Amino acid sequence: MTMTEDKRRGDPPDGRPPINQIEISFAVPVFLSVEQNRRLHHLLDEIVRAPHNQPDGCVHWVSSYGSKPTWSQADARFLGKPVDPNVPETGEPEFNDEIYSIETCFRPFASERERNRVLCEEEKQDDDESK
Repeated sequence: MTMTEDKRRGDPPDGRPPINQIEISFAVPVFLSVEQNRRLHHLLDEIVRAPHNQPDGCVHWVSSYGSKPTWSQADARFLGKPVDPNVPETGEPEFNDEIYSIETCFRPFASERERNRVLCEEEKQDDDESK
């Protein structure tokens, strides 16, 4: 599923253009503590859940994190990811433990009940932030 229209549940905070990816290349390998990992995920969750980052009529969330997978060509096609011609046609994914990968997903609300729950959570979060 792709976003064909850029309708959001909120306005961008300062008029900056949207981004699709954050890329960090460390000059030397770094260690990520459990606490740093927790804070990183909290920050990314905050970014993704912000109304201006939520497609209208959909839910957007941090869906996976961990070692970066290399998918087979068949899996990549099934998942809607770029197909690498240098990997096997089928087979199990391989994981690169030197790259920490984080991805998000979005989908339409599954029901009116889910829509109401998510929108109520956003309103509560906005109220908490304004205090």
